[in-house]
Amino acid sequence: MDYKQTQSLTSFVAISAYVAAIVLISGQFNELVPEPYMDEIFHVKQARTYCQGQWLEWDDKITTPPGLYLPIAILHHLLPYWFTCSINGLRSMNAVLLCILPWLNSRILSHFRKTPYPPYPGVKPRVRFLIPEDDIILEAIVISCFPIAYFSGFLFYTDIASLVSVLACYDQSLTGHHITAGLLGLLSCTFRQTNVIWVAFIAGSALLAQFKPIPTTPGETVKSPTLQPQPKLFNPPLMDSSLRVHLKVSYNFPLFSLYNFSICLVMLPYLSVMGCFMAFLIWNGGIVLGDKSSHEVIAHVPQVYYFVGFTVLFFAPLVLDRLLFKRSLLRLCQSSVLKSIISCVVMIWTVYKFTYEHPFILADNRHYVFYVWRRVFKFHSIVKYALVPGYLFGMRLLWERLARSYTTTLLLMVFYAFALILTLVPSPLIEPRYFLIPYILLRLHIRPVIEESRTWSIRLIGEGSLYGIVNAFTLGMFLYRPWKSQPGEWEGTWQRFMW
Repeated sequence: MDYKQTQSLTSFVAISAYVAAIVLISGQFNELVPEPYMDEIFHVKQARTYCQGQWLEWDDKITTPPGLYLPIAILHHLLPYWFTCSINGLRSMNAVLLCILPWLNSRILSHFRKTPYPPYPGVKPRVRFLIPEDDIILEAIVISCFPIAYFSGFLFYTDIASLVSVLACYDQSLTGHHITAGLLGLLSCTFRQTNVIWVAFIAGSALLAQFKPIPTTPGETVKSPTLQPQPKLFNPPLMDSSLRVHLKVSYNFPLFSLYNFSICLVMLPYLSVMGCFMAFLIWNGGIVLGDKSSHEVIAHVPQVYYFVGFTVLFFAPLVLDRLLFKRSLLRLCQSSVLKSIISCVVMIWTVYKFTYEHPFILADNRHYVFYVWRRVFKFHSIVKYALVPGYLFGMRLLWERLARSYTTTLLLMVFYAFALILTLVPSPLIEPRYFLIPYILLRLHIRPVIEESRTWSIRLIGEGSLYGIVNAFTLGMFLYRPWKSQPGEWEGTWQRFMW
C-alpha cells in the first residue's frame, strides 16, 4: 500500500469514526434527554405547530426567524409516515448537518490551499503551502469538532443550521457561484438575523476577489484595456500592513471601486439579500422577532475582547509558537509601544464605560458563562481591567498568526472586523454560541507555511485533543450529571449544564 492509499484509508476511517460518534451520541441524547430541554421547548413546540399546518401561529418567546421549522414541516407534509415531528426526528436534522460540516470545511480549506501567492503584482512569493488533500479532510474533521458547533449538533437549536448555511454561502462565493451564494445567504438569514452581517462580509470578499489584479513578475506591468489609466487596488497582506498602509487603503479602495463599477455587478445577489433584510426590518419594526425585552440593543464593546480571549484559548495549539510570541511581543513593546499604550488606555476606558452584566448571566447557573463570570470577573473589580493587556496581546497574536497564513489581506480583515463588531457589540448577553460563526471563519483562514510542514500534524493533533477533551467534559456533564433544581426554581425539574 503506497502513501496515497494509506492517506485515503486514514481519511475514510476518520470520517467513519466521526459519523459513528455522532450517531452514538445522538442516541444517548434521545435516551437520556427524551424531552425538549431549555430553548428546545420553544423550538420543538413551534416546529410541531407548523407540522400541524398552523402556519400563522407564532410563539412570541422565539426571537429568531422560522427557517429552522419550515423545511422540517414541509418534509413532514411530503413524507408524513417517514418523517414525524418527534423530538428524535427534529434533533436528527441537526445531526445530519453536523455530518455535512466536514465536507463544507474541506471545500473552503481546499480553496485557500490552491489560492496562489502573491495577491498583487511585483512581490516575490516568500512562502509555499504544504497541505496534501487528505490532510485537509482530517483538518476539516478537527474543525468540525469545535465544541460549540459539536454540542449544538445534538440539540434542536438554530446554531448548526445557521453555521452550515453561512459556510455554504462562503463556499459558493469563493468558487464564483454568486447567485447560489446569494440564495444561500438569504437562507442563512432565516435561521438567525445577524447572519446578514456575515453575508455582507462574504460580499466584500467576493468584491475583493474581482478586484485582485493578475500577479506579474517584478518589473512587469499590467496593460490597461482602456486609454485612461486606472488606479491599482492597494490591498497588501497583513504581514506588510502598518498605520500608513491603513490610511492608504482607506482612500484607495473607494477610488478603485468607482473606476471599476462594472465589477461591482457581482454584488447584486448579495445586495438582493440586503434588500430583503431591509424589508424585514421595516415590516417587523426591528431586528428581533417576538419578545424584544430581553434582546435590547446596547453598546457592549467588551464582547469583542471576550471573543478574542475565547479564540486564543481554543487556538492555543496553533499559536503556541516561540517565534510567533516573540514577533507579537516585539511589535507591541518595541516598534509600536506608543500605539500599544494608547490602545490599552482606550480599551480600559471601554471596559469601564461599556461593560454590561445581563440579568440572565447570574440568574441562570445552568450555563458555563455563569461560573466564569462569577469566579473570574466578579472575583475582584480590578480583574476586568487587568485582563486588558491580555486582550491586546491576544489580538496581536491572532493578527500575526493570520499574517503568516497569507490567506487574508488588510481589506478582508477590515471587513471581518466590522462584521465581528456589528455581530457582537449590540448584544447585551454574553453567549459563546454567538462566537461560533466568526470563530470558524477565522479558523478556516489559518494555514501552515513551509516552516511548519513538519509540525502542522502535531498542531492538528493538539487542536483535536483540546476539542475532544472539552467535548467529553461538556457532553458528559450534560448527559450524565443532571441535577434537580430547588422548588420554585424551574419548577423543581431536572436540569443540565450546557454552553
